[in-house]
Amino acid sequence: MKSLKKYPVAALAPFVRYYWYFEIDEDELPFAQLSFPYGSFELICYLENPNLMRWANSADSFFEPDIFYAGQLTRPYVMTFNKKCRCVGASLHPWAGDSLYDTSSHEFTNELVALDLLETECGLYDQLQMCASEDELFHCLESYLSTRLLPQQIDPLVCHLAKNIINQPTREALNLHLGNIGLSRRRMEQRFIHSTGLPMGAFMRKVRFQKAVRLLGEKHPDRNMTGIGLQAGYYDQAHFISDFKDFAGLSPKFFCAEPSALQDFLQTMVPVN
Repeated sequence: MKSLKKYPVAALAPFVRYYWYFEIDEDELPFAQLSFPYGSFELICYLENPNLMRWANSADSFFEPDIFYAGQLTRPYVMTFNKKCRCVGASLHPWAGDSLYDTSSHEFTNELVALDLLETECGLYDQLQMCASEDELFHCLESYLSTRLLPQQIDPLVCHLAKNIINQPTREALNLHLGNIGLSRRRMEQRFIHSTGLPMGAFMRKVRFQKAVRLLGEKHPDRNMTGIGLQAGYYDQAHFISDFKDFAGLSPKFFCAEPSALQDFLQTMVPVN
């Protein structure tokens, strides 16, 4: 599997985490992977052969759209590739989910929305198909996002709070930050859901899980599951294992026992402090 990442220009950095590209070649087929909610908001285009996707708790599979916008995912899913695949995308920060299409982010939670349902005269898919290199793909995405995002403004309080939760995903830290903001919890929750797509508590759970995934991916020789859980913000090992299973579909131990190139790639896309 080939994978690449590129960071945006400074003007887009408040909105966009990075652009990414991956491909799966014919000699790697068939390919299937139980996957986890790795990011926040993704603009994704399949240049060849969309992935066959299935939610982990469902028997029904469906092909992802050729080009779509994905909101906050909160449950595991299976990705299956039976043909050579090339895919490019842009990862947005969790506080910027409502910026791209002027729609409350919770409308996209656990949804993959085809771009033609959001824009009737876009043309982005055709432009990406004409690109001859990964650099051209990234430039094309950046031009599109610059047009849509640069006129927008991010909610500064949501951005501040989300960054603090990512840095310290514990209930005690969240309550402390809320006390310093000066708005009622109900009003702050409304603004938070509008921008991030999730209530503050659910966002904290996802961030805590993603922090654990990142720590598991560091592969220290003296890695201790209990220590990783505590470092990620869980209050005990049972809490760590239960939450991890909800998001990943398997325990931390089995997650580490089944590595793959795609899993390694997704681990690099987990938000960092």
